[in-house]
Amino acid sequence: MAKREGGHWGVKAALCAAIILWQVCDMATASVLSPADNGYMRYLIVGVALIGLVASLLKLADV
Repeated sequence: MAKREGGHWGVKAALCAAIILWQVCDMATASVLSPADNGYMRYLIVGVALIGLVASLLKLADV
C-alpha cells in the first residue's frame, strides 16, 4: 500500500498544544465560576486536543 505523504503533522501538533495551553491557562486564571459552568466542556476540549497532540506526534515520528 502506498504511503500517504503530507499532512503537516508538526503544524497539527503545535495547534493541539496551543489549544491545551490556552484552556489550561484559562481554567487556572478563572477567579469565579458560575454555577452553570461546571467545566465539563473544557475538560472535553483538553482531552480531545491531548489525543490529537499524541496522534500528531506519533505520525510526526512515523511510528
